[in-house]
Amino acid sequence: MISVDEVKKIARLSCLELSEEETEQYAKEFNTILEHFEVLKTAELGEEVEEQSIHLPGEGREDERITSPVSPQDFSPYLENGFFKVPRVIDSGS
Repeated sequence: MISVDEVKKIARLSCLELSEEETEQYAKEFNTILEHFEVLKTAELGEEVEEQSIHLPGEGREDERITSPVSPQDFSPYLENGFFKVPRVIDSGS
């Protein structure tokens, strides 16, 4: 179960400002979604369903490496020593 405190933590890490009503609503919605996953865990599949019979979109394409016409310097002004500099998002508390 997802608690209201966990929703507040997720919102803080995501830099979202949620009202108390929104926080409680999201906690309910997350828990409803998790309940649906629990129902799916109990579903019985027949023997005719095998991993080979499942086709994923995009399956079968070979990866190939190509050189991009865009350099990182052209892409972003936030480049520092060959790396992208982004704001810190690590949570120091619980």
